[in-house]
Amino acid sequence: MSLGPFDTLFAFLGRLSSGNLHLAGLLVLLILLASLEIGVRFGRLAASRHVPTEGEKSSVNFATAGMMGLLAFLLGVSLSMASDRYQQRRDSVLAEANAIGTVWLRASVGTGAEGAALQKLLREYTEVRIAVVTGSNPSPPEELLQRTNNLQSEIWALARTVAERSPTPISGLLLTSLNEMIDLSLTNRRNLNAHVPAYILRLLLTVSIFAVGAVGYGFGLVGSRQLLLSVVLLAVWTLAIVLIIDIDRPQTGEVRIDPAPLVWTLQGFGPAK
Repeated sequence: MSLGPFDTLFAFLGRLSSGNLHLAGLLVLLILLASLEIGVRFGRLAASRHVPTEGEKSSVNFATAGMMGLLAFLLGVSLSMASDRYQQRRDSVLAEANAIGTVWLRASVGTGAEGAALQKLLREYTEVRIAVVTGSNPSPPEELLQRTNNLQSEIWALARTVAERSPTPISGLLLTSLNEMIDLSLTNRRNLNAHVPAYILRLLLTVSIFAVGAVGYGFGLVGSRQLLLSVVLLAVWTLAIVLIIDIDRPQTGEVRIDPAPLVWTLQGFGPAK
């Protein structure tokens, strides 16, 4: 969805928010303050050319209230989408941790010499998955994902050896749980990379600029600036927008996914041998 001259601004804000979200939030606040000031000046200009009647003031207030209502709706939709994705990430981390724990337990039953090797790989695999979820590891994400794939291949090869040597219900259950563990790693990867659509955030910022400009126009028209309340309103609005963007960056933002289920699973393995 193209929004013409705003595209360059959105692209710049996108690059800035990926590096420094606080600076991006400050820039959004300055843009909204500038929009408010421009609206005030236009309102004063209109009032100097023609003294507005009460009916005209009411019409402006009605239009402004409609724009602010639409803005509140867009903010609610964006926050809901970001929150839903946050919850999906939490659920998928818990499901993956449970799957890893199941594979660990089944690897200890009737697997012979491969069981200890499987559990050793699972310990390393869990540590890698924790690093993927938190995004705190200095290794690039691509390197961690490649390590995940390599460990999955090694674990699967060992489990297949067990199943081929002893095709029992236990080995079948081991393969089933291992397949589920691998599937959930992909689900987790999908959820970590699922974001609020960019056009939603662009529309939110665009409507914010015009709605705040309309509020400023109304202030200028009646000759009342309400500076303190305006700054507080815009600051709170900016914080809401920044929160949405922050929730939407699960591996780099302040609001991150808690890897506790994976950590607990790793602790449940006991001390390394």
